[in-house]
Amino acid sequence: MTPDLKSERSLLPLLVTSMAVITPLLFILGLVVGNQLQGNSSLSADSVSSWVSAIATVAIAILTFVLAKETWYLREAQILQVAELKRENIRPNVSVQLERSHVGINFHNVKISNLGKGIARKIAFNFFDRAGNPVNDDRDVIVNKLRKLAIFRQGIESMGIGQTFSSFVINFIELHKELNGEIFRGYLSILVSFEDVEGNPYTNTFAIDFAQFEGISELGGGDALYQLATETKKIQEHLGRVARHSNGRIAVDVFNTADRQAEEEETRAWLNEQRGRE
Repeated sequence: MTPDLKSERSLLPLLVTSMAVITPLLFILGLVVGNQLQGNSSLSADSVSSWVSAIATVAIAILTFVLAKETWYLREAQILQVAELKRENIRPNVSVQLERSHVGINFHNVKISNLGKGIARKIAFNFFDRAGNPVNDDRDVIVNKLRKLAIFRQGIESMGIGQTFSSFVINFIELHKELNGEIFRGYLSILVSFEDVEGNPYTNTFAIDFAQFEGISELGGGDALYQLATETKKIQEHLGRVARHSNGRIAVDVFNTADRQAEEEETRAWLNEQRGRE
């Protein structure tokens, strides 16, 4: 709703009720002036009745004014509420976060998600330091790593409901060397701007403070599913090498029933021989 339309809707009931109040007042004023012009200092029964009717009309007009005003305000509130509900039903919510990779604790992915109820469009990313100053990727190692991804350089044209982008960006071991051991002093604020399907603008701000990663460790050697997949891959590669060295054939000893019976007879004969020696 535009400001001009709001102003017109607010003035309309005021003008109508003002006219309703002013009209009986003008009528009463006319009676008084008329009596004074005719030289009548006292009022007749008809004039008293007219005064009573006029006063009642004024009272009704005032109550009507109050009722109309409250009704109009209630209607405006309902219109705004419906508009807000409609906007909430199409409102996107784009978030950015760093999450640990399954490979190991030193590897982190950046994850961009649309957690809202509507489609997000024209998503753009801007980076700021702790003081709120824009950060140039040429002088900031972390921003430079993020801007290697096209989505941070060019933005994202559209993200559906529940859609997610994820990519590896940071190796803490390499980052520790690039920042000369001062990795935990790093801080980055990401301003995400986007629009809904009707063009309404939104912004979200996310802070990445590397001090929160200091002292974090893990037990168990990482993600169990990832380890299982790695070991399975190693077994597959080993079997593949065996197959290649044997020209695609694997040597297998096959025993049938006759071979097992012969082996049992040889075992019994050897046991009898041993007992005879004793």
